[in-house]
Amino acid sequence: MKPDLYICHTPYQVLVECCRAFDAPCPPELVLSAALPGAGALAGRLADCGLFGDVRLFDEDACGNALQRGFWRTLLFQRLAGRRNVEKYHGFSLDPARYRAVYIHNDWSVLGRYLQDKGIPYILCEDTFASTCAAGGHQLIARQRALPHFALRRALGYGYLYWGDWKKVSAIETEDAAKATVPFAKERLAQRSQKAVFSRLSRAQKDLLCAVFLTAPLPESCAGASLLLPRDFVCEGLLDEESQRRMYKAVAKKYCAGGPLFIKAHPRDAADYKALFPDAVVLERTMPSEVLNFALPFRFARAVTVESTVLKAFGAADEKVSLPLDEALALAEA
Repeated sequence: MKPDLYICHTPYQVLVECCRAFDAPCPPELVLSAALPGAGALAGRLADCGLFGDVRLFDEDACGNALQRGFWRTLLFQRLAGRRNVEKYHGFSLDPARYRAVYIHNDWSVLGRYLQDKGIPYILCEDTFASTCAAGGHQLIARQRALPHFALRRALGYGYLYWGDWKKVSAIETEDAAKATVPFAKERLAQRSQKAVFSRLSRAQKDLLCAVFLTAPLPESCAGASLLLPRDFVCEGLLDEESQRRMYKAVAKKYCAGGPLFIKAHPRDAADYKALFPDAVVLERTMPSEVLNFALPFRFARAVTVESTVLKAFGAADEKVSLPLDEALALAEA
């Protein structure tokens, strides 16, 4: 039986495809963008977890693109130039006959264009949770469809069409087909509820996901554990480093006592929380927050944040505390 191929660019996409692999008829293969922070280590953990037959890295940043200029050059040479760029100059190739189906989340990427260059049909997966159901629709798709002679572009294969508009996209996955707001043809929509997938995972499957995404060992006892979800006010120009350090120390002292402390920072947060809290379990910045929500073998007694909406969709804490910035700063001055 032929394996499926998954192409991922973010940790959340890897999480989604790990969950898909649980139900795959044979071990699928995975291509991971090397631009993802910590991609090499993540690829190693994915190769060791036993879900995949093969895990490959591809450096799209180094590859760039081979976009042509002008109508005739684009129409006649774009596909050839794109294939040569990836295969000859960067030593990467895909054989469409090898796979049962190809799944990709970001078809606007170098690898998405490569699939179009090769004429490989693919299934477009959601880039983020319920993105096809976003209020207000998808402005980039609307702009793309407003291009001159859009229907002719699609029919001739002129240039590239993204977000599922390419003519050989075989399906477009959505959290809820009835609520989809993007202008896709209804017959191409394939409902795949990630919320439902996450909810039916077994404990063994959750443990495997923790092995892939948790790089720090869990404490022997997690009773009374607290989770601090900081926001980097320094990089936003709202606080200086010393004020922020004193604030988070005071917040943790008041709200995160009674058990081990876990810290999950935003991927763009540059603060050194391990230096600030040397005894805390500092989780990978790039780890999908959904792992905390449904995969851990325990619940947090309390989850705490400052001036942030991050806790709105968080469901793995018995108590949620969201402090205004001025109140958190007052704790440091007390």
